Amino acid sequence: MSGSSLGRVSFIVLRHMRTPIIIFISVYALCILGMVLVPGLPDANGQTTYMSFFHAYYFLAYTATTTGFGELPRPFSDAQRIWAICCLYISVITWLYTVGKIISLLKNPYLYSAFAEEKFIRAVRKKSRDYYLVCGFGDTGSLLLRGLTNAGFSAVVLELDNERIKALDLRNYKSKVLGLCADATVPRYLLDAGIERDKCIGVLILSNDEEANLKVAVSARILRPDIKIICRSTSAENESEILAIGGDTHVVDPFRVFASYLSLIIYNPTVHTLNEWMSGEPGATLDRNICPLKAGRWILCGHGRMGQIVYKKLCEKGIDLTVVEPLVENVEEIADHAVLGRANLENLNKAGLKGCVGLVAGTDNDTFNLSMVHQANRENPSLFSIVRQNRHVNEVLFKKADVDYILQPSLVIARMVLFMLMAPLLKSFFAHLRLLYENDPSKLADITNRLAIEVGGNFPAIRTYILDKKTAPAVCAKLSNNGEVSLGDIYKKPSNRENALKMVPLVLRRGKVIKVLPANDLQLRVNDEILFCMQPKEKIFLESNLSNRYTLEYLLTGKDPARGHLFKWLERKNIVS
Repeated sequence: MSGSSLGRVSFIVLRHMRTPIIIFISVYALCILGMVLVPGLPDANGQTTYMSFFHAYYFLAYTATTTGFGELPRPFSDAQRIWAICCLYISVITWLYTVGKIISLLKNPYLYSAFAEEKFIRAVRKKSRDYYLVCGFGDTGSLLLRGLTNAGFSAVVLELDNERIKALDLRNYKSKVLGLCADATVPRYLLDAGIERDKCIGVLILSNDEEANLKVAVSARILRPDIKIICRSTSAENESEILAIGGDTHVVDPFRVFASYLSLIIYNPTVHTLNEWMSGEPGATLDRNICPLKAGRWILCGHGRMGQIVYKKLCEKGIDLTVVEPLVENVEEIADHAVLGRANLENLNKAGLKGCVGLVAGTDNDTFNLSMVHQANRENPSLFSIVRQNRHVNEVLFKKADVDYILQPSLVIARMVLFMLMAPLLKSFFAHLRLLYENDPSKLADITNRLAIEVGGNFPAIRTYILDKKTAPAVCAKLSNNGEVSLGDIYKKPSNRENALKMVPLVLRRGKVIKVLPANDLQLRVNDEILFCMQPKEKIFLESNLSNRYTLEYLLTGKDPARGHLFKWLERKNIVS
C-alpha cells in the first residue's frame, strides 16, 4: 500500500478496534494468569502442581475453537475446573463482542473507501497505455468514454456520485475504465488518478458544477503545467478565469455548441450531414440532408441560458424566430418577438404555429418538450420539429416520438470534445466547408461526392498521423536520405500501387501553415501532420505504408526491394533484378 492509504486504513482499524483489542488481550491475560496461579492436583510425591504459562495458553487456545482436547497436560483439580468454566464464559462473551466489532468494521464506509482508493491507485500505476483523466461521469462523460474507448484510448474517472461509479462497471466499453468515487476538487485525488504520470495525456472536466470545474482546472494546471485541459463551462466569467490559467487549455460551452449545431441543421444541412457521418451517427449517410433551409417562421420554446444563445445564433443567420417563454425577465429584450407563457397549444397558436415551418422544443424538461411537440404536430402536420433531449436515459422515449430530429446536448458536447482530442485539425476542415456553403455550394457537393466515392460506408474513422520517427519511421528515413515522398504515395494499396486505399486526406498542417484537402502530388516533409478520413479496415494498411520501408519502396518505385543479404548481394552483382 502507499503510505497515505496505509495510514488511513491503519487509523480507521485502530480507532474502531482499539477497545475490543484491549478487552480481548486483558481477558485472555487474566484467564491465563488464573490458570497458572490456581493449584492443581498433587503429583506422586504429594506436591501441589501448577500449570505453566504455555499449557495455560494452549488450553485456552483450543477451547476457544470449541475443539475440546480434554484436560492437559494432566487432569485438573476442582479449583482449576471452576476457573476454566469462568474462563470459557468470559472468553465466549469476549469473542462475540470482538467478532461483532470486526463485522461492523468491515461495514465501515470509510474503510471501504480507503481500500477502494488503494486498489484504484495500484491499477492506475499499472496502466501502460496513454489515458485521459475524466472528472465527472454524467451523460456527457459516459458518451465521451464510449467514443474514446471505441477509438482505442484509455481513461480514468473521478466522480463524486457513488451510484455513477457503480454504473461505470456496467458499461460495455471496449476497454476497462478505472473509476473512483472522489471529489476531483481535492488535489490528492488528482494525484491518485496519476495526473503527474507521463501516461496521463489530458484532463477532461465535464461536471455541471461551474465552481468545481474551475477549481479542478486550476489544480490540474498547477500539478501538471504541460497537460492538455478541456473544461466544460456555461459562464462567460468562469470561462475567462479558466483560460487565464494558460497552457493548453480549452473551454467548451454546451449552450454555444448546442446553438451552433442547431444552426447547422437549419442553415448548413450539408455540413451537418458530413458532421453526422464523420461522427458515426447510426443511419447517417452522405446522400441525405436532415433539414433543408426553409423560408418562413420558426418557433423557439424556451429562452433561458441556452435558449438565448440559440435565439441569437439563429437570428444572425436571418431566420425569423418567435419565442415562447413563461418567465417575463427572460424576454424583456425581445418582447416584440416573444409570446409570454408556457408553450401550450394556445400560446403556440399565438406564436403562429399553423403558419410556421419549424419548431424547436428547447427547454430543460424532456417530458414538456415531448408533450409540446406532440400537440404542435397535431395542429400542423407539416411542421419540422427539433427536440432537445436533456437526459440520455430517455433515449428510447424520444426515438418512439414523432419528431424529425433529436438534439442531445450531452452527445453534441461529447462529439466535439472527442474531435478536439482525436482530430483537432477537423476544425479547419469544417471552417472551410462553411465558407464553401456560403460562397460556392457546388464545390461543397463535390467534396461530399468525393468522400462518398473514395471512402463510403456509414462509420468512417478519423485519424491524425504525424510524420515522425515514432509514427512513420519508413517515411522519415526516406526523407532524411534526400528522398521524395508525395502525399498520394503513402495511401496507395500495398497489393496494387495503381489503386488508392479507401481514404481521403482532409487537412495537412506544416508548422503554422494549414492546407485543406491537399493535393496528392504535395511533397511531404518530416513532422507534417495529416488528418485522414478512412474506412476503419484501411488503417492497418496505411500504418504499414508509413512504417515498413520495403512496402514504401514498392509504392514509390513499383519494385520489391531485396530483403535478405544474399538477394541484396545478387542485386548488386546484377544477377537478379
